[in-house]
This record gives sequence, structure tokens and C-alpha cells, in this order.
Amino acid sequence: MAIDGVLLHRIVTLMDESSPIKINRITQPSNHEFLIHGFAGKKMNLMISTHPVFSRVQWTRSKPTTNIDQTHMLTLMRKHLDGGIITKIEQYGFDRIIEIYVEHRDDMGVIRPYRLIVELLGKYANVIIVDDNGIIVDALKRISPFENTSRAIVSGSTYDYPPQFDKKSFKDLATYDPESALRNQFNGISPLLERELTHRLKTEDAEAIVQELMTSTTLYVYDNDFHIIPLTHLNKPYQEFPIMEGLDAFFHDLQEQDRIKAQTGDLVKLIRRELKRSKQKLPRLYEDVEKALDSDHLREYGDLLFAFASTLPNGQNEITLEDFSGDTVTIPLDPRYSGKDNARLYFKKYQKAKTSIRYLEEQINKTEARIHYFEGLQVQVEQASVEDAQEIQEELVSQGIVHQRRIKRRQTQQKKKKPNYTTIVYDDETTIFVGKNNIQNDAITFKLARKDDMWFHAAYDFGAHVLIKTPELDEQKIRLCAHLAAYFSKSRLGSSVEVHYTQARNIKKIPGGQLGLVSLSTHKSIFIDPDKELIDQYINN
Repeated sequence: MAIDGVLLHRIVTLMDESSPIKINRITQPSNHEFLIHGFAGKKMNLMISTHPVFSRVQWTRSKPTTNIDQTHMLTLMRKHLDGGIITKIEQYGFDRIIEIYVEHRDDMGVIRPYRLIVELLGKYANVIIVDDNGIIVDALKRISPFENTSRAIVSGSTYDYPPQFDKKSFKDLATYDPESALRNQFNGISPLLERELTHRLKTEDAEAIVQELMTSTTLYVYDNDFHIIPLTHLNKPYQEFPIMEGLDAFFHDLQEQDRIKAQTGDLVKLIRRELKRSKQKLPRLYEDVEKALDSDHLREYGDLLFAFASTLPNGQNEITLEDFSGDTVTIPLDPRYSGKDNARLYFKKYQKAKTSIRYLEEQINKTEARIHYFEGLQVQVEQASVEDAQEIQEELVSQGIVHQRRIKRRQTQQKKKKPNYTTIVYDDETTIFVGKNNIQNDAITFKLARKDDMWFHAAYDFGAHVLIKTPELDEQKIRLCAHLAAYFSKSRLGSSVEVHYTQARNIKKIPGGQLGLVSLSTHKSIFIDPDKELIDQYINN
């Protein structure tokens, strides 16, 4: 869902209230995102996203992620803006254009003003650095005069705002013409907001609606939509958040998948492709086994040819004989060979079919294990952070599924770091560890765990290994670990999820099994309904 000009007006107004803001650092989590780490009495992170589908600006509480490789635009932003002061944040009318004013002290100690202009125009979304003379320093997406004769975005050219349509300010909504579409009359109205306004104007005063939109501090989030007023025309349940927190909640998963793609390539697509191939291969292997098992007639044909047609000359396509039970059998022949040679061919086919059964059964076992492996990876990558996804990619490299040459040098160097498992400090004596991929699970279970530590895992399912180190294990700790194991599994949306728990001494690696696969010699079970709110209290802290 795209942010319209009216919603953006509230976002920008709230952001500007924090000015002035010292810029401490600028990072780029993905190809479409920039994160300005600032300070205005407290740490504040300004998110700029130019994604064609969910472009936006906002204050975000999302944890900073690993930077992608140094880009030209990131280098320029650091050169001209890093260490500067954001003095003002404005919106151009009710259009989806934001101007961030920055005063930056250059290497000579001279303070130079810049504007960081963010244009949230769908697939044309852009970030542009403009100096105090209105000259473009550079842009994320350059547009040459040959591509657009009316407006060029290139270094050294004068910045011009996008062409404006002859529309009135949204604040003049009271003057609307009921015979015309609202989007054709006023700036800043999206199709979603237009439907809501059309619905409300039948019973509500236009000025009251404008006042509500101009002063709202709440984001109303639906399954696939959101706005700063309840969308009464949808007649659906919603959640309420402060505006910035609501944007984080709505865009979090979309944002993480975009960052994962930037860091690791399309990992989800690769895993789905490999899983699909294995699932398509398995039925064919079963068919081949059935054919191999149904091969006794080949031996019988060979016996009959040796017994009754061994002197048959070449050139015959088939022969009809009585089998050893007295039934008539027609045996296909290769006309190039005699009856005795055809008999030998049938014996070879029979022997080959019997020999292939063992090979096919091995292939079936390997393919079933591969399906199980990729189904587990699919669950893990859907719940992964960027760092988790990088570890999954490293695992795929070690398995030979992804070629080493595809891994960037910076990512390769990060392999020396310890696995990115989640650590929860429950109290002064109790620590809980949660692994969200095979590398993390293996490290927790076989490197961190001591024999007496308690270990948790969703029963018969793909999911996290959860380990608790505590001198005293009570029911509250057991239930929290069970919540974590159930939530970080394939059954996170289920109810009454069975979780196995046992001491680490009872866990063994499966010989020849994939990384992260274990067997339990004994265990207890607890049934739990995963509680996201409870888990967020610990994960977010």
C-alpha cells in the first residue's frame, strides 16, 4: 500500500517536531533504503525507502541491519550530509515530495546548506541531493534529458519539482464538487482515502474530516491497508498504533524480505525452486521402483526363449509360446538377434531392474531428506532477519547448492562471526538462547549446551532449538521456552502446539543427517498456544 499525500503530511509534521537533529551516521540496508541515524535528545533513526511498492519516510525503531556494499549514492550522502544538522523537514504542498534541510560543515570548516529531496512517486521514487543554489549534486536514479525532456535529474542540472496538476489543497475539502471524483479535485488523496471520504461525506461535515486528518496521531492498520483515520467503509477489524510504530508494524516483514534479497539474492525463490524440483522427482522415482519390482516377467521371457526358441533365427519381431503353466504368451523380440540372444537380453534387463531397486531406494531416501531439508529452510527464511538469511546462504554454500563465487567478499569475511542466535537475559541467573536456522540451532545444541541444560523444540515440526541455562527451572520458565519454540516454528499460527523438552544430555546428532537434525532418547511434552505479544516483550528487549 502506497502512502498518500495526506498521510505523508502528518508523518512529516511529526518528524519536523524533532528538529534540529544531529546526523551521526548514514547506512543503506538495501538497494531501496537509507537509514539516517540521528540524535535529538535521544537516538532517532530516519528511514527513507524508495521501494516501488512501499516507499515512505518515517522514524523507525527497527534495529539497524548490516549495510550492503558501498554504493555511489551512499558515498555522496556521507560526504555531504554525515555529521550535519537536520534543521527542517517539509512537504511540498500535499504532494509525495519531502525536503530535508541539512546544514553540513565541510572539510574547510564552512557550513554549507543542502536539501535531501525524497520523491515517493511509486516506481519513480527517488532521493536527490541539492545544494543551496538549487543545483543537483546527484540522485539515486538519474534521468537524462533524452529520457525526459521536461525534467532532467542529473548532476549539475537545476532541480525542478515534478509537474503539478491544477488541483486544490486538501484543506479546501469543504468546497468539493459531489459530481466529480475527489482525486481530480484535491492534492494528496489516494484511491483508498477517496473511497473513505466519499463514504463519510454522506453523513459527516467536510471540515471536521479535514481536522481529524490534520491532527491524528494514530495509525489504523487493517490486513492490507492503513490510514490515520478509521476506514469505516471497509467495515473490518483493525489495530491502533502511534503512527510511526504502526508503519513499522505494517512494513516490517516486507522490509525484511527486501533487505534479505539485497543481501543474499532471492534466497526464498532459490529454496522454493529446489523444493519444487525434489517434490517433482520423488513420484518419478516411486514409478521406477514399481517398474523394477514388476520385472519377473523379464526373467520368465528369458527362460521360455532358452527352453523353446533357442534355435529361432534372426528377423523375428515376436513369438507366441506356451508358458510353464500352459498359458499362451506373446514375447516381443529384437529382430536383429536370434532367440538365444534375445533370451540373454531379457536376462540382462531383469538383472538391471533388480540391481536398480537398491539405487532407487537410496535416491528416494535422499530425495525425501532433501524435501524435508528445504521445507525446514523455507520456514526458517520466512521468519529470518537479514543476518539469519546470510547464515542460511552460508549453509547452502557449504552444501554446494549456491556457488561460492556468488557470495560477496564482505559476506564471506563475516563467516568468522559467531552465529546470530537470539539471547534473552531472563534474570541475573537465567539466559535463554533461540536458534532460528540450522547453523544457529547446531551452535546452541552442541556448543553452548551443557548436559544439565534444558532444551526445547516444536514436536514433529521444523523450528527453533531453544536452550535455557538456569539454576532453577520453574513452570513460568518452561512455558516461556515452549512459547519461543512453538512461535519460531512452522506452527507459529497454530494452537495447542506440542513442544518436546529434555536435558541436553539426551540429544544426539543423526549420523549423516543434515545440519540441525537431532534425535532424542527421551523427552517430556507440553502443549502451548504461541503468544506473540508475550514473545515480543522478550525479543524486543
